Order: sequence, then C-alpha cells, then structure tokens
Amino acid sequence: MKKYRNKTLSDTVSTIGSMLLFLMFAGCLLMIIAVAAGTYSRISSNFDKTFGSSASLRYISNKLKSCDSAELVGQGSGIVLRSDGIFDVIYFGDNGLYEKTVMSDTDIGFSGGDRIFELNGMTVSDLGNLYKITVVFNGGENSTLIRKG
Repeated sequence: MKKYRNKTLSDTVSTIGSMLLFLMFAGCLLMIIAVAAGTYSRISSNFDKTFGSSASLRYISNKLKSCDSAELVGQGSGIVLRSDGIFDVIYFGDNGLYEKTVMSDTDIGFSGGDRIFELNGMTVSDLGNLYKITVVFNGGENSTLIRKG
C-alpha cells in the first residue's frame, strides 16, 4: 500500500485552486441573487402601484356602467348605485375603497362594508354627460371618464 504522508507542492496548489474556484462560484451566485432580489422588488412595487390604481378605476367604472342610476355623495368620496331596488354603496375611507350592498335606502351610510382596494384617495365628479373618477395610490393619481347611462 501507498502511504500519502508527503504532500507535494502540486497537491497544495491543486487544493487551493479548487477552493478559490468554489469561492468564486459562490460569490457570483450571491451577486446574481442580490441583483434578482432588487429586480423583483422593483417589479413588485410597480405592479402594486399599477394594480391598485387601474384595477380600482376599472372596478368603479364597470359598476357605474351596469347600474340603473347613480348618486354622488360625500363631496365625491362616495357613490350610491341603484339597480333593481338594491343599493350598492362604494366609498373611500381609512385608506381604502369600500363597498357594501343594502336593500333599502335607509341603511345607506359610510361605515362597514368590504375593503376592496387599498388607496390613498378617491373622488368621483359629475361633468354633465360624464363621470370623472380619480384615484390616488402611492403618490400617483389616475383618472378615467365614464359616459352616463
């Protein structure tokens, strides 16, 4: 049997080279993970900003298009939609867009309901033949116009 008591210079260089190659691979992997995490963070924050504002605008506009009649309340921070004797109240409060459905106009109020979207502000204004819906989310303001009727 061979005895490996004596290490030569080539064995030491080979071991150090293998370790350096592994450390270089590990360093590159950590840099790739750091870059990917930063990219994901930017994509996620932009998606939240886009989703929060555009989805809430589409939701409110679809509700306005499908109702029989609409009434603006609370200086435009809320809207009461009537359809077949059912009242749908959509309003802004506590940094969110809320909706509740009631069967009679005596229960209409700006409390309770389900939180649909997180927003920083919402106003609905009447421009004659159009409704203008404006939402504010993370410092960005988006608006859309909806035809009445």
